Amino acid sequence: MSLLRRPDGLTVLDVSEDGGTDRLEQRVRVLSTISSVVVLAPRDVDVVATLRAGAVNVLPRDTPPRELAGRIVAERRWIDLSSRRQRLRAPSRSRPQVVPHQASQQVLLELLSLPSREWCCHDLGLLLGTAGEPVSKRALQARVMRLNGRLAPYGVSVDAVHRWGRTRYTGMREAVPYEVPPEQSPLRL
Repeated sequence: MSLLRRPDGLTVLDVSEDGGTDRLEQRVRVLSTISSVVVLAPRDVDVVATLRAGAVNVLPRDTPPRELAGRIVAERRWIDLSSRRQRLRAPSRSRPQVVPHQASQQVLLELLSLPSREWCCHDLGLLLGTAGEPVSKRALQARVMRLNGRLAPYGVSVDAVHRWGRTRYTGMREAVPYEVPPEQSPLRL
């Protein structure tokens, strides 16, 4: 949540030595859409692929702590300097001041409220899941349904597009009450 509220955030993604690199590039790509990402990785990680995925830096985990701290502080300075020159994000869309019951629902609402950003169901699953296990598509759909229930009194709902087995969440929209279509005239030959 703090990354979403700070447009010039910095994330340090610490990748363990015992694996966990199978989806590293995918996680970096998704996380870099909301924050700058520095990756602390084992030596066997493909640094070029991680940088291409969106990491601003990839540092070996076995680097001395003092040097790691210095490099992270330098990245922070660079981000601060860049954000002073130009704001990275547009102001948030106006949305109802809904306070979901669970923190994960609040994070989902914040993600879906980002301006000009569409989210693939797989990307949201990676952001909302744990390092070892992303949120399943079914669980994400259930969260969106619960969020829509909380948004309904405000006349707003999550806008989703379902196509080819994937769901894209395109933000918020005014909820349109369901209307029964008028009966069509019978087909005449």
